[in-house]
Amino acid sequence: MELKSVVVDDIKKEIIAFANCEGGKLYIGVQDDGTVIGLDDPDGAALQVSNMVRDAIKPDLTMFLHYETLNEDGKQIVAVDIQQGTERPYYIAKKGLRPEGVYVRKGYSSVPATNTAIRRMIKETDGNQSDNNRPVIEKNNW
Repeated sequence: MELKSVVVDDIKKEIIAFANCEGGKLYIGVQDDGTVIGLDDPDGAALQVSNMVRDAIKPDLTMFLHYETLNEDGKQIVAVDIQQGTERPYYIAKKGLRPEGVYVRKGYSSVPATNTAIRRMIKETDGNQSDNNRPVIEKNNW
């Protein structure tokens, strides 16, 4: 679980780390100490995170995220449920498949993945994928 008071660029690291590991929950509108401060525009915050995920994280991770607006102490917060992705490792597009772009969860924080961990995720993912799932386009000769 990760708490953020507002949407910041750093959220990408947390989402990547959860998707590369066992998944997790991100609460926006809650301070690090657990104090609920709420959000003025929870829908806008969810949209901001969604756009960030779509534009800055590779491969596409959008289908592994679920957004929900919750009411806590009369204040609205956004809960983002992140599932472990099937195309690991996920990374910040601008930084690539290097430790500075790939993150994993270690204890209660998100840290850069080691080269060994990156290679292991690639190997695990390659073992799960098959080109046989691609649709076949047939050509009709008239």
